[in-house]
Amino acid sequence: MQNLHTLEKAVLVIVFSNDRQSILLIKRDDVRLYAFAGGAIDLSDLSPEDAAKREFEEETGYQITIKRQIALYSPFGPFSRTTYFFEGAILSGSPTLSKETREVRFFSLDNLPKNLVPLYHDMIRDALDPDCPKEKPMPRMYWIRDWRFVYNPFIFVPFLWGRFRWWSKTKYSLSK
Repeated sequence: MQNLHTLEKAVLVIVFSNDRQSILLIKRDDVRLYAFAGGAIDLSDLSPEDAAKREFEEETGYQITIKRQIALYSPFGPFSRTTYFFEGAILSGSPTLSKETREVRFFSLDNLPKNLVPLYHDMIRDALDPDCPKEKPMPRMYWIRDWRFVYNPFIFVPFLWGRFRWWSKTKYSLSK
């Protein structure tokens, strides 16, 4: 049985290499973009930190500890939701693919993949800034701000299909 989500809240986790020159990213299966591990907070999660640890392990195979909360992004528009952004550190495990993940690997901050979720550049800057405000608006409209995304059918069509599948599963789960 699929867990019900709170629908309004999500978590994302950034993990740096020991020298803080690289970050761990996953390649999402639905839209083929690189992203931070994360997802919706389930009703069974005890806290946002608990959700972050669970999502990170589900999507990467690594168990982590939460080092700090970087920011709490408030949503605007239909493509974003309240998002807790954490910095984590790997405790154990090995990279493992899941039904949501095509690839798990570290990328140098100087050589990030071209198909990184567009707003994540701003979020990486927030993670590197020790004075980042703890509460702030979502950096940019969640997927739509980069028009290359909208005009690329190899990304946009799977994104819409993924959103439709998520919406229909959510609607079906909540109507039971």
